[in-house]
Amino acid sequence: MKIGLIHATTTAVNPIVKAFQEESTPVELLHFMDTGLLPMIEESGSLTPEIIRRFSLLVNLAVQSSVDCIQLSCSAFNNVTKILQPLYPMKLFRSDEAVLDEALAYERIGLISTVKETPIALMSYLKEKNPKVSVESLVEPGLIHFLMKGNKELHDRRVREMVHQLKGKVDVIVLSQYSMEHIAAQVQSTVPLLTAPRASAKRCLSYLRTLTSI
Repeated sequence: MKIGLIHATTTAVNPIVKAFQEESTPVELLHFMDTGLLPMIEESGSLTPEIIRRFSLLVNLAVQSSVDCIQLSCSAFNNVTKILQPLYPMKLFRSDEAVLDEALAYERIGLISTVKETPIALMSYLKEKNPKVSVESLVEPGLIHFLMKGNKELHDRRVREMVHQLKGKVDVIVLSQYSMEHIAAQVQSTVPLLTAPRASAKRCLSYLRTLTSI
């Protein structure tokens, strides 16, 4: 079985690959990346037609590679799945849907993001699933670029500080970007701290098992 992974940043690759490896299920991972997409959405602030067309090029490449499903790894682009899914026969998974479904078991959800557009995509999903859910969002726009430039210490410290800012305000905290997955082990949180890669890998593989035995 083949899974197409669509990336907008290099920082998302290792966390999702590791998550699939930890599941110990024999699948082939094919990577499709366009690092120009993140600057485009940061500049525009939304999914413009140009961004959607450019993103669809990655999906087309995955489809032409005969993947069995497609997993996004960048949360800022999650809402593009609604637009593109009707055009393709295989399932397109948002980067966050599995972890957000876990978070919806709680009444007060905290979101921590390092890309400005991410909370928009995440909150639209949460509110669609449960209009009454309480969401507290903290975002530091552009913080992911420190990680991309090698300043992991500053990136991790600021994310840890945002986790502490939510203390006592929420029942669960979601680290929105895949690139923050490693920080969960750095924080002693009084509430569950959820990350997306492992949850996404589990859901993706569970879906494939409905297609065939692997």
